[in-house]
Amino acid sequence: MKILSLTLKGFRGIRDGMGLDVLELNFERLVPGAALVAISGANGRGKTTVMDSLHPLC
Repeated sequence: MKILSLTLKGFRGIRDGMGLDVLELNFERLVPGAALVAISGANGRGKTTVMDSLHPLC
């Protein structure tokens, strides 16, 4: 599976950490041709929310 984009709406970690109600990540545009992407930032900025949203629910 190749993830092309991710849209998060109404997540507390994104709203509190980044001040955004909606976060849209287009991985093709941000990192064209990349085999690996790193997400970094200070504590409480929504990194875990993004990572939790990238895997399918079982």
